[in-house]
Amino acid sequence: MLLGLTGGYCAGKNAVAAILEKRGWTCIDVDALGHEAVESARDAIVARFGPGVIGPDGRVDRKAVARIVFADPAALADQEAIIHPAAIRLLDARIAAAEALARAAGHEPRICVNAALLYRTPHAGRCEAIIEVRSPLMARIRRARARDNLGFRRALERIERQRPFWRLRGESGRPVVFLWNSGGLDALDRALDRSLAGIPHPKSGTEHIL
Repeated sequence: MLLGLTGGYCAGKNAVAAILEKRGWTCIDVDALGHEAVESARDAIVARFGPGVIGPDGRVDRKAVARIVFADPAALADQEAIIHPAAIRLLDARIAAAEALARAAGHEPRICVNAALLYRTPHAGRCEAIIEVRSPLMARIRRARARDNLGFRRALERIERQRPFWRLRGESGRPVVFLWNSGGLDALDRALDRSLAGIPHPKSGTEHIL
């Protein structure tokens, strides 16, 4: 099974991915693949944004690129045109490898694609189901402060920046299950149980995936 996992900034999707991994799922972090894609496309990035985006260690300084692209929509579009195809190729390769490994071990693959912008990828339409993690606004802002040391305004800006992409939800054509993350990890674990119980197994149509 290919399961999609998404959610807004600091909603808790990575915590859900960690629980799934403990249950034997292979979770692929698309955000982390994006970092790999940046390095694989280093030459194209330098050609577009100049040598100033290379840090002292010789790697792409993602913060330097971010300062450029978030101030210029055309630059952002150029960055996405460079990075997204590379990230998609990496994701395809990771999914294929995980499927081969599971089948070689005699198991049905259980793969989770963990992506903040899942609905913008072609993989949203390939998933048999999608779990979208939601959480109260103030809880997300508290997590942003604790995890990323962001103030109230900057946390809100990050949350609002992702909002337009949820309009693509219906275009995936896949069933979406909403998981409400409003408590601690034990409550999140139980909420995930309820979400997974509502997804029929693709082989039988009735067996639930837990």
